Amino acid sequence: MVSDTKLNPPLAVLVRLLLRPKVHYLDPARKDEILSEPSILVVNHTGHLDGGILNTALRKYPIHTLAAKDRFEQRGFGFLLRHSGCIPIDREHADTSWIHDSLEVLHKDREHVAIYPEGRHGEHRKQLPFHPGVTMLATIAKVPIVMVYQDGPARFFHRNHLLVAPPFRFEATGLDADTIQAQTKVLEDKMRELMNAYIEKYDKSEE
Repeated sequence: MVSDTKLNPPLAVLVRLLLRPKVHYLDPARKDEILSEPSILVVNHTGHLDGGILNTALRKYPIHTLAAKDRFEQRGFGFLLRHSGCIPIDREHADTSWIHDSLEVLHKDREHVAIYPEGRHGEHRKQLPFHPGVTMLATIAKVPIVMVYQDGPARFFHRNHLLVAPPFRFEATGLDADTIQAQTKVLEDKMRELMNAYIEKYDKSEE
């Protein structure tokens, strides 16, 4: 059973005040298509506050964020993860329970799943290789994919920006190694293009 996605109201207010997340749309004319049905959000990883920023910025949508299983065991932070609809993923072992949990969210609950396929955060605007799990889930789930670029790491009392692209679906549907590798490369390329679009259009946004 995956818990509710809503952040604790005082915490959500705190995120809005301290991090001031702002959403931009790559194609504003297609804004209404985004998350109009259960979708997988593919988001770049910039820091530990990414999930809170994403859920606050897109707070009208029920989004369940994947988070490392060991984080759930941390005092304080683990409590927050467990009570904000996050889905644990074991990075150390071949565990597929996160796929089953994600499919339940997408197909049964008709809500959304957010994945940070880099697995960890690196240097600012230095994209790391994507893990193939996101491609496997998207292929099995057969739901739209929404790319989200978050310009981080988060800075308190500064505007934190997100750029959201229109939804798309994979054309190929196979789970063989070659297809998974090729589709994962598609996601990497799309994220890189989204980052470049953000830099070109919004990098000088008011802080």
